[in-house]
Amino acid sequence: MIRFVLVAWVAFSAPALAETDMRALSDGERLLLGEEVRAVLLEHPEIVERALNPSLYADDIASDLELIAAHAEALFANKSIALFVGEDCPDCERAAAELAALSNARGLSVNTLTLEDNPDLRDALQIDTLPFYVLPELMLRGAMPAPVLERFLDRL
Repeated sequence: MIRFVLVAWVAFSAPALAETDMRALSDGERLLLGEEVRAVLLEHPEIVERALNPSLYADDIASDLELIAAHAEALFANKSIALFVGEDCPDCERAAAELAALSNARGLSVNTLTLEDNPDLRDALQIDTLPFYVLPELMLRGAMPAPVLERFLDRL
């Protein structure tokens, strides 16, 4: 499990910490990351099973969609995307800036909500990690690297 956490941290935090584009890794870095990912997947084959069998998530997806629909007016306020930020969130400012740039390029708009000012939404959506993104058909927990976020926005 520790190896999984390490790989996840490297994969998602390293770009923010080192300002490295994951697509621009050197051959050596790519090889090392690939070896770590392979080791994690061999140790935890359920990760691959879940990825290849989306029906395992059908109940969770349905529940998320119901929550989004039930709170759509408060979440979106005639905007395309909701972003929850909060105090003591080192990633929130960067996430808001990246999301603004990406959404503006696509003609989308962002409703930025503070967690402290929206305790009812926090509880209803079970927000436990910031930043927290809500799209019309998807919720994303934690900071997303811009290339990953870009892929989700391309679906809108």
